[in-house]
Amino acid sequence: MEIFSSIQELGKTFSKRPIALSIGMFDGVHLGHKEVLSATSQLALSLSGISCALTFPMHPASYLRPDKAPPLIMCPEEKAKLLLGSGIQAVVMREFDQSFSSIHADDFIDFLKARIPSLFAVCVGRNFKFGKERTGDSQLLAKKGGNSGIKIEIIDSKIMDGQAISSSRIRIALSSGKIDQVNEMLGRNYMIGGPVKIGKGIGRKFGFPTLNLDWDPESRPAYGVYSGFLYDESGHPRFSAVANYGLRPTVESGDSIPKLEIHALNDLNSEEWKPEKWVNMELCKFIRVEKKFESIDQLSEQISEDKQTAIQWFEGK
Repeated sequence: MEIFSSIQELGKTFSKRPIALSIGMFDGVHLGHKEVLSATSQLALSLSGISCALTFPMHPASYLRPDKAPPLIMCPEEKAKLLLGSGIQAVVMREFDQSFSSIHADDFIDFLKARIPSLFAVCVGRNFKFGKERTGDSQLLAKKGGNSGIKIEIIDSKIMDGQAISSSRIRIALSSGKIDQVNEMLGRNYMIGGPVKIGKGIGRKFGFPTLNLDWDPESRPAYGVYSGFLYDESGHPRFSAVANYGLRPTVESGDSIPKLEIHALNDLNSEEWKPEKWVNMELCKFIRVEKKFESIDQLSEQISEDKQTAIQWFEGK
């Protein structure tokens, strides 16, 4: 499994293997994306070829319409990891730039074939747009592919609750605290990762020691309290935990950078969870929105209630 920065590099590396290529932004790598990726893998398998994904580190809108570019659900590194984990064998993480945006839709298939001589199939979602000024759609791609001897597979949207699963729909649910919907559309629990940072020890003073992460993604979850699972960098052990993500208005004044504070419901060996140790946290259940309390005592009482709510949720699983 490999990651490339250019389409040409992919074509040269696998010049003697048939290549099936999926194309898309794949932000979030949600269940709809996985339908496209699975179809790509099946196409590659049919000819003992290589399944590949062509994607971009930044959203194309950040180049075409910077003022309207959506915040990304995940960083390029995490996206590449999930694409490869889905069964795709190679990922092209190409910058979306002037030259790529200037390709005419009628020339797109020829552009790909010139750089990937062994290309035999392209797989995209039904709403796929491509070419200069986004004038190409999946129907045009199918027509041009057929004329060039390239098999084109068009995958219909994955539907949940009567609506298509999409990255934009996930962003809205994420910012609204609907983490259960986010997880259902992703097909996995939403994951946070980062190194442990030294905190002020405020939680420890009233019996709730926390692991602190300075974590600020482009697409932010709703500020508030969540229950979920805590992992170390290797993926284990798995601890039940309650976490607050936000600006901590009761104990911080004017801080504009959100933090994640994780309190494990199991006892942690403090020597094993030192600063700079990488941890992962799955957000599974939204408990309440973040709020400012009149005193530390009120905050402490609320945290006790949040902890009990989390424990009850875990017991009910």
